[in-house]
Amino acid sequence: MKSNPDIGSRIKQVRLKNGKSQEDFGSLFDPPVNKASVSRWESGKTLPTSKRLQKIADLGGVSVEYLINGVKLNVNDFLDLVDKALNTPLNKKDYQRLDASQLGFFSSLSKITAITQTEAQNKIKKEQAIITKHPLSILDLKTYGDFLSLLNLIRRHGSDDQNRSFDVLINMIWQIAAGKIKYDKNDLLPNIDKLLSSFPIKEENKKE
Repeated sequence: MKSNPDIGSRIKQVRLKNGKSQEDFGSLFDPPVNKASVSRWESGKTLPTSKRLQKIADLGGVSVEYLINGVKLNVNDFLDLVDKALNTPLNKKDYQRLDASQLGFFSSLSKITAITQTEAQNKIKKEQAIITKHPLSILDLKTYGDFLSLLNLIRRHGSDDQNRSFDVLINMIWQIAAGKIKYDKNDLLPNIDKLLSSFPIKEENKKE
């Protein structure tokens, strides 16, 4: 296998995840490798042996495939895995995918944030154009206002858990309405119950 700076970058991500210096990271191998060798791996000038690649994968909680090929998940796939982790036990493969995604996610956070922000702004503009073309009725306008009031109430005064529950619930309802996922009451209703049972928003969370 040829040297590759991208593989080196992922090796560095694993080292940083473990909070190790290059020297300390090298000491984790049997036999140990020196700081210079770790530095060459991370710069992509040389590659670890297959045995050491497996060790690095184990230290990162990821697969060797991830170290070689990188993250293959988009943002939505990553969020789906996070949601799955919050609701059901993950198998080893899913844990590896999630850990690998987090490594790649945080190393590219600014890029992903910019992309997500642009997509969200484009979506808002598209929906606003529909409202302009097809004005809201009085009842629709009230519903729209109620939704924005609820969004701001939770966003500004709700707990972190309430914010997460609201985001998950809205995303699930939208995907069901758009036909992207099938309605499963055993999946949706517990999320509705989790959010509604947390109301009213506690006074200590209401900070202006």
